[in-house]
Amino acid sequence: MNGITQPAPTSTHTLPRELLLTLLNTALRSGELRYARRLCTSWLAIYPGDLQVSLLNAHAYFKDKSSSIKLNALPILETLCRLDPEYLEAQELLAEVSQLAGSNSHLVAKACANALTHGHPVKTGKSGRISSWSKYVYEARSALSNVRAGDYQQIDKAEHFIHKALIENPDTPLAAVVHLRLIESKGSMPKLAIRSLAQIYHERWPDCLQFLLTLSNELMESGDSNQAVDMLHLAVSKDITGQVAKRMWGNHHQYASMWPVHIEAGSTSLNSPQNIPIPAVIASSMGWNQIPAAISGFDVPISTQQNPGIVGSEYYTAEVPQSEPVYASHSTSPVDDQQTISESSRMAQNELERLADELKRPHLVHEDGRFPIYVVFCTHAGLKTQYDSAAVQTINGELKKLVDVIRGHKINHELWGSMLFFADDPACTQLYNLQPVPYNDAWQLKLIIADLDAALEKRGERIGALLIVGGPEIVPFHNLPNPVEDADVDVPSDNPYAAKDNNYFISDWSVGRVSGGTSPDPGQLLSVLKKIANRYDANARKPSWYLRLIQFFRQLVKTGLSKKLSSFGYSAAVWRRASLSVFRSIGNSSDLLISPPVHACDSPSSTCTESIPPDYITQKASCLFLPDTQLAYFNLHGVPDASEWYGQSDPTQPEAGPEFPVAMRPQDIRNSGSAPRLVFTEACYGANISGKLVDEAISLKFLASGTHAVVGSTCISYGSLSTPLSSADLLGRVFWNLLQEGFSAGESLRRAKIHLTREMNQRQGFLDAEDQKTLLSFVLFGDPLAQPFRTRVTPKITPHLSDAVVRVPTVCERSCDGEVGSSVSLETISHLKSIVAQYLPGMNDAKVSLSHEHQACSNLCGNCGTGNKCAFSQANSKGQASIKSQRRVVTLSKNFEQANHTHRQYARVTLNERGKIVKMVVSH
Repeated sequence: MNGITQPAPTSTHTLPRELLLTLLNTALRSGELRYARRLCTSWLAIYPGDLQVSLLNAHAYFKDKSSSIKLNALPILETLCRLDPEYLEAQELLAEVSQLAGSNSHLVAKACANALTHGHPVKTGKSGRISSWSKYVYEARSALSNVRAGDYQQIDKAEHFIHKALIENPDTPLAAVVHLRLIESKGSMPKLAIRSLAQIYHERWPDCLQFLLTLSNELMESGDSNQAVDMLHLAVSKDITGQVAKRMWGNHHQYASMWPVHIEAGSTSLNSPQNIPIPAVIASSMGWNQIPAAISGFDVPISTQQNPGIVGSEYYTAEVPQSEPVYASHSTSPVDDQQTISESSRMAQNELERLADELKRPHLVHEDGRFPIYVVFCTHAGLKTQYDSAAVQTINGELKKLVDVIRGHKINHELWGSMLFFADDPACTQLYNLQPVPYNDAWQLKLIIADLDAALEKRGERIGALLIVGGPEIVPFHNLPNPVEDADVDVPSDNPYAAKDNNYFISDWSVGRVSGGTSPDPGQLLSVLKKIANRYDANARKPSWYLRLIQFFRQLVKTGLSKKLSSFGYSAAVWRRASLSVFRSIGNSSDLLISPPVHACDSPSSTCTESIPPDYITQKASCLFLPDTQLAYFNLHGVPDASEWYGQSDPTQPEAGPEFPVAMRPQDIRNSGSAPRLVFTEACYGANISGKLVDEAISLKFLASGTHAVVGSTCISYGSLSTPLSSADLLGRVFWNLLQEGFSAGESLRRAKIHLTREMNQRQGFLDAEDQKTLLSFVLFGDPLAQPFRTRVTPKITPHLSDAVVRVPTVCERSCDGEVGSSVSLETISHLKSIVAQYLPGMNDAKVSLSHEHQACSNLCGNCGTGNKCAFSQANSKGQASIKSQRRVVTLSKNFEQANHTHRQYARVTLNERGKIVKMVVSH
């Protein structure tokens, strides 16, 4: 140990940071490690956020000969890398120290260092190559550098690689930092989305300065200056030189004035840096021992060479907090964060909605910047209840192929990830710190999906679409209470699987289901899965431009020769007017078939050629022939115990034959790859698949024949007789419009339900019983990302932000025991029957029931749910407002027996407080 030959500087002078760095570097070179550590500790007691001095302090420990002293550098470096994961020197030293300590974390640090330099994967002797995410991060950073240099075509490359890195979920914020920088660089992403993503990452890594600075900047731009300034002050205290801010925004960024220009330490105690005696070897190295008098005034030549990442800052007038521990991990969220952010979010949301409307791009309001994940969802135990072990193994293999072909590809102009998730398999759930749940408990399955989305959020991802594999025997429906007093005991629904909370009316992501029926033979299910995978594989392998041109002309010739219809409609005669209003969204009125006269018959319909009979369009032939179309719309009758769909005659245009002719059967669907791509059916029980084989359900037969997606109701559905459209008719028209705008089938259905909610809320102030049942009962079978069009529109498929929730006020009409309601006169009932009979023949002797709409039950009501709160008016509602409704609902019902099947007909007439008809719907 060298003797101390020079006294400490006098206490009347300050110690500039430049001189401190010179002393520290000299001490490290000369081996005066104890002095270097004392000097760092003294300085960091004043400026705990000096990252470069902390790094030099770690070097002073690591250079020591004692192994135990070397390891003191570990907590220092871990804190540095949490604060600034892009600090290359800290990551490199952390890799060395943690390896010396025998910690596996050295692999992460080594991978981070590689990602910041050359991108080589980390290798170990035991497991070979690992941490391939480091190469992906390196490639993404390189592409982003090119983007900033003006090569904007590199943005897709950066997005591709950073998504692959995020999928590996590295235990470091480095990949997330690059992801956030990518989102900012895209330019088209709304500010609210950037702020939302920064908030998510900030909550997972609260010490990371990149997230703190980005969030503060977004808050500042949204007008929340108080919150932003608080966060910037916190960033200054954690990084006193502003090295992270300068790396992000440049040396002269708009907040540079908040950082101090001159950083120096005053002599406040004997432990102040300038009062620590200087070893003789250091003084000799600096030439101070030759001119001792110069020491007291620090009037000596000093080296100002610094770390390339540290640059001088500007003057800062506010106080820097000095009470924080040097290496303590502390929260970065002020006490009132949640309330303040919520208020600013609402202001930003209103402004974003205004701008989105002006740009005619309303989807911008809900973009949040996280990568969408296509979640293929199933249960092992559920599969084993229907299939043998060999079949289950084959299905698992096909599911993995589907996930692999989707992952990393652009779908509907958006880059997607994918994952296979078995809710009852610990090997799957433990990857996300979740516990497996029973395969037959729908509520627990719903909860684990919501928890999975929360786990993905921490990785910068989200559930973008959910594909449920299997019928209700494998993954059960949610049997929700029926809000309408009709023949259905409950409403089978997949809505809860798409909701983060208890609002089942509004989904947070699109959801679809594929099933091969109840057969123990897995062939049908495997066929559907293979067709979905093949479509994605074909889209990923685009042919060259000249081959695409040839295919275009071939398709054009085929279309012209075969008179191929782009759309096809089929309606019961009694609903012709309402059906035309829906069908006009996708086709001409001449393409809408009416039953009667058209009906299913033992004609060549199932074995005929691809060509369409000449008299098909004009409907001269009465036998059904399903053409080769892209879109198919059905508004027919359905019953729960039959596989057929039925027509119904129009009383104004009577037809000879049965009242409910068989309009369509499963065998009428050709299994030749020419089935319609998208099907929307309003038929009652059009999506009823419980306990049915493929040949016993038209919806399943469509899937098996190649249809991409089928939308229908699992139970009784309701629709209009004419305009204005409501319930299923309104849902169908909006669905077709959204599909043609470029949205996928699942997203079109999700948004159509939102539109129906808003429209009915605007019309009547709440959702009545048939509105609620429509939202719950309509489900999608098939691929939720199916999209038959290649449009110029590039909508984003995104969930709702928490502050952009759709208001869902609801009422109940269930009759409670002992409840006294207003009556309707016999004269009024007779008048209503005569009105209904104009549209529905045979309803003059229908059974009549009366109910009134109310927000809450007056007493404990077994019909409404589970006690003193009405299950239909208060549960499942976000932001429920007080509703005063005096409307009454008169329901006319009658059963028609035909061919061993019961056709239940319902007509629901809603009267206002003055007895005026305000709404009339009928069952389909």
